Amino acid sequence: MASLVTEETKAAAPSAEEELLNNLGAKLELTEEEWQVYPPPSSYPEKTYGDYTMVNDPRSKQAQTIAELPEELQAFCKEGLHEEISKGVLRKKLAKMRHLIVKQAVKPEYLDSLMPLITELFHPQQVQYNGGVANVKAWKISTYLEVMEGGVPCTNPCLPLLDACVPLLDCVDAMFTHWYKQQHACNKPGQPKREEPYTVKRVMNFITRYTAHPKEQALLKHVDGAGKVDGSAVLALPIDRWTGPESVMSFEGHGGGVRFWDGSAVPSKQQEIHYPTRSGDVAFIDRAVWHQADPITKGTRWAMVIFYEVS
Repeated sequence: MASLVTEETKAAAPSAEEELLNNLGAKLELTEEEWQVYPPPSSYPEKTYGDYTMVNDPRSKQAQTIAELPEELQAFCKEGLHEEISKGVLRKKLAKMRHLIVKQAVKPEYLDSLMPLITELFHPQQVQYNGGVANVKAWKISTYLEVMEGGVPCTNPCLPLLDACVPLLDCVDAMFTHWYKQQHACNKPGQPKREEPYTVKRVMNFITRYTAHPKEQALLKHVDGAGKVDGSAVLALPIDRWTGPESVMSFEGHGGGVRFWDGSAVPSKQQEIHYPTRSGDVAFIDRAVWHQADPITKGTRWAMVIFYEVS
């Protein structure tokens, strides 16, 4: 199989979409009318939601485990999740890997109940990143729920969408906290075990909708937050059945999923692993782990991304 992305090809490629086509061999068989199932990005007016105050105040009050969540939020989480994360981390640490995928960590039926409101409130915001994200400087396929201090990358996050997703964010926060605690537990003899609880703070989160448009179909090889966040979580959302026929909106059989390069600090020794993630699957990612959202060539793919700071 041809190499997906290397540092050499990344530097040589003149644009993200050409890199995608050349290195991944993606063949767009759809006409512009077929892939443009939404209004083009330029047709979206800018929206402002008034004065913004960072929330980052989970209802669960820094739950250290899923079991510490309120019962009404635990009902949205997969049964046995605590043990599954612990065992999954152990297997990954034996392989010297710093990421974990948990299938249907959030119950798909709960996400189905949220998606009509998410699709209604979703309003892509154009943002500029210094140096670009995976060679994409102008990014306009995401709606931001919370942003970093100082208004990075935008100053007008969608507060109605944030309010709708707070219970979901609380669930993922607790999952991430438990995963992070297990991932960073000291296994060396003679070293003391950390007793004090971790303080986990969301520093940014957003919902992304990928399409078959050449500039919207993937987010190529990158590290989250330019390597300046302590970890992140990526939640796969349901296939869209609310804004169009599932036969049109589904990306099944046309790419998608996430890809990791992990297992070693030396790039040439890293393993490349693809996961065909679907609704409810959560990827837990440690600081500066290379990964990408693989391209789709049909339909749409939705995901929620959360960046964390841990102390």
